Amino acid sequence: MTSIKNLELKVQELLSLLEAFKQLNSNIELDDVFENILLQMVQVVAAEAGTLWVLDKETKSIQAVAAYGPSASAILNMKMKIDEGIVGKVIETGQAELIENVSGNANWSDRADHTSGFITKSMITVPLKVKGSVLGALQLLNKKDTAFFSEQDITLAVALANQSALALHNSQMYDELYRMFLSMIRTLAKVLDARDPYTAGHSERVAKYSLWIAKKLGMDGAACDELYKAALLHDIGKIGIPDEILRKPSRLTKGEYETIKQHTIIGADILSNMEPKSALIDAIETARSHHERLDGTGYPDQLKGADIPWFAKIVGVADAFDAMTTARSYSSGLSYKEGAAELVRCKNKLFESEVVDAFLAILEECSYEVDKYEGENGESNLYGSI
Repeated sequence: MTSIKNLELKVQELLSLLEAFKQLNSNIELDDVFENILLQMVQVVAAEAGTLWVLDKETKSIQAVAAYGPSASAILNMKMKIDEGIVGKVIETGQAELIENVSGNANWSDRADHTSGFITKSMITVPLKVKGSVLGALQLLNKKDTAFFSEQDITLAVALANQSALALHNSQMYDELYRMFLSMIRTLAKVLDARDPYTAGHSERVAKYSLWIAKKLGMDGAACDELYKAALLHDIGKIGIPDEILRKPSRLTKGEYETIKQHTIIGADILSNMEPKSALIDAIETARSHHERLDGTGYPDQLKGADIPWFAKIVGVADAFDAMTTARSYSSGLSYKEGAAELVRCKNKLFESEVVDAFLAILEECSYEVDKYEGENGESNLYGSI
């Protein structure tokens, strides 16, 4: 129990840091920051094209994370060695380069041009530096309307790059903190699930199924992130359920079942005590309401239809499916096809039809081989992107 409490405190600490970053930086999402930095730079110096390269110290490579121009799609996500080309030299030295004729430069690597079909004539390459550390580099290609870039162009590019590097640094720190936050939540979920040998991995599976459903329904990335977080935490209230009931190998008595049902209230209360509360509204609602049913027969509040939070409806389907298809000491569990059939039988009465249909479509796509679907689709750009 102490380890769980310690994890809760760590989760709360990271959550507070994440919210602080959000308040300090209005545009914190990495992809948006990449695009904005590059677009500003291209416009300021009137370049035909541009590429934002980010350094990955672990793989010792440089990746094109944003591209602008007629061949942008061919360059995006391209990787180069850490010492390759002019961009590699600028990242290594931390010094900007203005090159009038790239074909005559000893450091020029035409691999990007060869891949994209673009013809680079002149180039400005500026490092993105924060506190002496180089995060990447910006390349601006071919001055519009004139033959070459000027010294004034590189002065403008360097000035803007210095400000852009700070935005990139903040976004990368936020991204790293968010990954740590999710890792903590996952660890907390695993510790909780480990209390019951029959539900090992339950929270991860429910989060995974919920995320698949959300994507199938066309929910945006931010909503998917919030749903995944809420789904991982949906059973956190089981912290307050005694082991003799939670781990009971036989069927529960009526009184024991009433005790188990309290995990929804306990979970919502635990999450409500974390600060800032605004960052966990969806998780609080989901923890409390994932056992509510459309016809009002669920618990703890006997909510009906539209009164049940949307995330709770999704997690409710994922949770029920995993519970039905998990083996217990007193039950071998249903097959995936049998579990799906049970969801269909109960849709519109217990479960939201739209959610059930989305999950059924997923199961049919992978011929009820869940691992196959997982391998093809992964979890999310933050979780695995999730």
